Amino acid sequence: MGSVVSIREQVLELHERLERTARCVKPEALHWRPEEQAWSVAQILAHIAEFEHFFSSDVLNLKQHPGARFGRTMEHPERLQAVELTGDETLDTLLDGVHRGKHEVLAMLDALTDEDLAIEGTHPKFGTRTIEWEIGHFITEHIEKHIGQVERTYAAYCKTAERA
Repeated sequence: MGSVVSIREQVLELHERLERTARCVKPEALHWRPEEQAWSVAQILAHIAEFEHFFSSDVLNLKQHPGARFGRTMEHPERLQAVELTGDETLDTLLDGVHRGKHEVLAMLDALTDEDLAIEGTHPKFGTRTIEWEIGHFITEHIEKHIGQVERTYAAYCKTAERA
């Protein structure tokens, strides 16, 4: 079993990497999408801010109610609403949201002990899982996945811009 301290360090490292990656994106590329069904960098950042908020609350609820159901589906209204952007969002505004999400995750971690990481709940798709698993799967691995998505999306924009 991991420790809350090690998870906290991982969250901080991932956020540093995310910010460095996002700061490289040119403003004109922020809302560009490689294809109609794909998300823009702006949508990815908005999604990160939203899921950190959601899963921080979800973890704390599971701590208070061991054995409870946790998680959500891809069709969750808040998840979908978070990526409905106007196109006027700036990188700084989006990163402000990401910073708020990071602070919610850190506050959630501050409320946990290492023993709390073993508390179990039931996810509708994955079955019985622990708080440690929920944090790993839905927060840290999720951030890491989306850092790669930002990198790929921006690289695709740069290729398209070179050809134009």
